[in-house]
Amino acid sequence: MRYTSTGDRGRPLLLLHEMGGSLESWDPVLEHMPTDQRIIRCDARGSGGSEKIREPITLDTLADDIVLLLDHLAVTEAVDVAGVAIGGCLALTLAARFPQRVHRLAAINPPTDATGRSGEVLRERAMLADAKGMRGVVESALGRSYPDFLRTDKQAYEAYVARFLCNDPTSYAYILRALTNVNFEGVLETISCPTVFISGRDDLVRRSADIEVIARRVNGAHFLEIDGGHIPSVQAPKSLASALRTFFA
Repeated sequence: MRYTSTGDRGRPLLLLHEMGGSLESWDPVLEHMPTDQRIIRCDARGSGGSEKIREPITLDTLADDIVLLLDHLAVTEAVDVAGVAIGGCLALTLAARFPQRVHRLAAINPPTDATGRSGEVLRERAMLADAKGMRGVVESALGRSYPDFLRTDKQAYEAYVARFLCNDPTSYAYILRALTNVNFEGVLETISCPTVFISGRDDLVRRSADIEVIARRVNGAHFLEIDGGHIPSVQAPKSLASALRTFFA
């Protein structure tokens, strides 16, 4: 796994990226966080610079990878965790499977099921990635998660697309198929750590109202709407950093 670990102050904060993203997706957020805070970022298996995937995989396995990374870094105390989209899904999985490893949790626009049309879209995109590579899915993937009206910073958008296109399409397809099997029925209710669900008010993939409903399934969880769309770490980093600083203070 490719990872970075910076800073040495306070409880470690683990940041998990979105589908098709990498640890660089958090760069804009770090510009608004304390420079000495201990922050751990990683590319999930199959993403960015981490080892690629060549067989079916589950989100549980991806979550296990992250625990092994914490073990490798000798991080034994419970960490604060924030994840965007599939990163939020992994964060929820960590909190449910390894409650002793998660102190506080911020789940940002997380997928919690793949029923109906959403599952069909994921399967179709996986097939397209296998057939045509990342360029074959870039418009369908970013059309709603990074729509035109959020591309006002042209340089940031073009850099994001460049990173997206460098993903391994086979790994990307396997991760998409793993998402089609996501099922938090009866799982969210077991999460006991302080939790906040964060939604971008311009998210066209998962509407704020839907995230707010999901938040009610976690005991004591809060809901917060901020600027940005489906990937606020890139689209509204200042707003997201402010929310994280407040919650994890």
